[in-house]
Amino acid sequence: MKNNFLYLFCIFGSVACTTPFQSFGEFSRNQLENSTHNSWFVENYNAHPLNETLVSQIDSLIDDIDIKIFMGTWCEDSQREVPGFFKIIDALKANDQVQPIVGLNEDKVSHNGSAKQAGITNVPTFVLSKNGQEINRIVEFPIISLEQDILDILQDKGYKHAYDF
Repeated sequence: MKNNFLYLFCIFGSVACTTPFQSFGEFSRNQLENSTHNSWFVENYNAHPLNETLVSQIDSLIDDIDIKIFMGTWCEDSQREVPGFFKIIDALKANDQVQPIVGLNEDKVSHNGSAKQAGITNVPTFVLSKNGQEINRIVEFPIISLEQDILDILQDKGYKHAYDF
């Protein structure tokens, strides 16, 4: 009996330490990081090799840019790229420019139709906008690196994502 109580206490104790989180719909980075997804987020955040030279070039161009992220917590590409993207955002001190993340289901459908409206076909998709107008997006994976792709977009160098034929 004592062992059963201890077992139940451990199970409920570990569940209580995890923030309830619905990964379908809009959520914040904080909700993502403080959920059961923390292990892959932290691992891939730390694993991203930050290119500080490119980040310093991005820094002067990102001030008036808004960023919307469409992702699937179930998607390996999202699990790899989103933490790396946030490592760049942290280095730029641009967290306030990131809108709530939109979590999609495996059919890449959002809770409110925003993914369909934005033409999302693959995740993750990072949409960069200026003055409410999309300037470009990174879809599923970077062409060169996240830093270089962001810089190319912001410098208007004719960036084309992997599905832009």
